[in-house]
Amino acid sequence: MKASVFFAVLALVALGLTVYVARTIDLYVASICAFVGVLYVYFMSREVPKNGEPKKVRQGSGLPGIILIVAVVPFVASIILAQYGLLGNSVESLLRATIIVGFSITFFFISFSIPLALVHKLKEEKQPFDPNYRPIVSVLVPAYNEENVISRTLDSLVNAKYEPKEIIVIDDGSTDKTGVIASWFKQFGVKVVKKPNGGKASALNYGMVFARGEIIVTVDADSVITRSGLDEVVKAMSKNRIAAVSGNIKVLNNDNHLTRAQELEYIIGINMLRRSLDLFGAVMVVPGAFGAFKRYAIENTGYYDKDTVTEDFDLTIKVLKAYGAVGASSTAKAFTEVPAKWNSLYKQRMRWSSGTLQTAIKHRDAFWNRRYSYLHSIVIPILVLSFVMPFASYAAIIGGIFLSLTGQYYVFVYMLGLFFLIQLFVTLLTLSLNDDPDYSLVWYAPAFVFGYKQFLDTINIMNVFSVAFRKNKQWQRTDRVGGLPTIKVKQRN
Repeated sequence: MKASVFFAVLALVALGLTVYVARTIDLYVASICAFVGVLYVYFMSREVPKNGEPKKVRQGSGLPGIILIVAVVPFVASIILAQYGLLGNSVESLLRATIIVGFSITFFFISFSIPLALVHKLKEEKQPFDPNYRPIVSVLVPAYNEENVISRTLDSLVNAKYEPKEIIVIDDGSTDKTGVIASWFKQFGVKVVKKPNGGKASALNYGMVFARGEIIVTVDADSVITRSGLDEVVKAMSKNRIAAVSGNIKVLNNDNHLTRAQELEYIIGINMLRRSLDLFGAVMVVPGAFGAFKRYAIENTGYYDKDTVTEDFDLTIKVLKAYGAVGASSTAKAFTEVPAKWNSLYKQRMRWSSGTLQTAIKHRDAFWNRRYSYLHSIVIPILVLSFVMPFASYAAIIGGIFLSLTGQYYVFVYMLGLFFLIQLFVTLLTLSLNDDPDYSLVWYAPAFVFGYKQFLDTINIMNVFSVAFRKNKQWQRTDRVGGLPTIKVKQRN
């Protein structure tokens, strides 16, 4: 924990140096707004009831405070500065106003989760659970043409320690040997049901018909859970208020530079943003790769919908709206395949990005409605700002080019170097929060400033402009390469 605190301090110091080096009114305004936004979120986290019950909020509508502080206020401030001629001519004022808002959002995203992640780590090991809570767990495995990987998935599930459990494979109209391979596992108690191809949401809803469990766990057909994975999920769900839990997804096929970069991306997302959201009981996505829901939460919110391509995200938002408490477990681990080639990654992220936008539009009422508690005040603002962030990143690049053209190229170089330094310390902090940190991943930190980051940003920007016109909402699957050979299960004593 000492190492985590040390890296956190270094990251915040490097962020402060970025503002000091630039010494422009643009970054002063941006950094002040970001700092106030961080304080706002931190003090909000201190108001989470000690007994773990959802916070009671007043009824009514209004703009989320985070968006007001880190986006609206900087914009208004830039207009005032422009009126007094402090931002140059009209064209320059427009550019610098964009930079002010962009840097405010960027600084906020970099810094708000740092103190919250540390607080979460301190509280994590002290979280109570009910050791007598042992409900039936139904594990649903939707599968469509997964013959290369489904054997190892079912092997991990059969050998999971938790009991009582049932494993249900939903063969969603596969045209390969998926059904045959899954049927071989019937000798170990695995149920296999078949249906015409209809997509992942349809497959999961069909699997619910056969499930008996109080807890419904979803596992992708290319995921491998640890032997204690189900036990850890049940521990997290032993709290009455928790309606769903996100598992800790790790990369299975981390054998090339692209998959290693994704491995670091997953770790940063889990150890920074998700830890922060878990403090509020407001984790925004329970992933299909490994996640769990109380049965009543799925049934009472209308099951999985087919009107978005990210059915897991959509269901999580519905559960947050209805019950207000979605958590996460760092110890409930599963390993999953990630795209090993750029074209496969592009297809996956286009689906994720467009599905996220579809879901955000679908649940846009949560943007204004305060009765949705932390979904309104934390999740939706972060979601909205995450789609503004790519524009902010490109605005920062444009701002750097502008500085260079005005003879201040050295400021741009210094700031770029400091952003690399910030990312380095954030990466080290993130890795140090892991139980088994792999510090060799730090070599991929620069890609999250220049390179891999622009790839992801471009996809998000493309989807912002195109999601309203997209018609293809089919369940698209990533090419499976089979990171491990299929495993034959041995009968257990």
